[in-house]
Amino acid sequence: MDQTIRRRTFLAVYLTVMILASFLLLRWTFAPGELVQIDDRDAVMRRKNFVPLTSLVIRDPCWPDMKITDGSVLYALGQQINSIPRAGGEFPGEAPGKLSGEMTFADGSQETFSVGTVLTIGGTVFYSPEAAEELQEIRSAIAAHLYTLQNLGSFFQPDHQVTLSDGDTSLDLSPEAMGLLRRVIEAGELVEDFEGVSLQDGGRPPRYILQVRSAEGLDEVRLVVYANESIQVCDSYAPGQPMVFCFSGDLVPLCQGLLGTA
Repeated sequence: MDQTIRRRTFLAVYLTVMILASFLLLRWTFAPGELVQIDDRDAVMRRKNFVPLTSLVIRDPCWPDMKITDGSVLYALGQQINSIPRAGGEFPGEAPGKLSGEMTFADGSQETFSVGTVLTIGGTVFYSPEAAEELQEIRSAIAAHLYTLQNLGSFFQPDHQVTLSDGDTSLDLSPEAMGLLRRVIEAGELVEDFEGVSLQDGGRPPRYILQVRSAEGLDEVRLVVYANESIQVCDSYAPGQPMVFCFSGDLVPLCQGLLGTA
């Protein structure tokens, strides 16, 4: 009898302890969270990297501002950005061709950004030598929304100055001529392998040069037209006048007609 009582007493104590432990565990697990104030800027940016992008605006002193709101594009950009570590030491200086603007996140916050040799978000630099390819992919993905044939065509309007030259003769184009150029440009086709465009024409010099200036006379873009209908687009505003993209189109016969040359 005594053994039975002891067994029952042990079982009761064991069950009581287990119930109490389970109660404490559940209470700890589902306890209300605490509001934590983060004063460290770097810690804020590390958490920011996990907040989805809702929009991205590209701002350029020469080209029209462009806003990206496509969810799939922003998600892919966010994934690429999250793969770039924060720079822990020295990082290279910027080369011509840096793009900048503002990012808006799902929590409603905004940060300025720039991307080129390195990625900067809100003053925090992200870079590593191993991430050079990812950085180039991020820049290329953003640039593809800025450097388009439609945006290029917007330069050829009456409030701009456009000069056409074949090396011997130069002509300031009329608004009507600019309208013709705009239609031909917007009907063109982008060329992906633009590094070898000039070589496609046997390395010969360009046939025509189109220089676009603002109403104030500031250089904006330059079009280098080859005889094989390949056209290089250079950003004349930026240092070094980097080539930003290439396309093919029927500019040679149009330029020839405008200059009245054979």
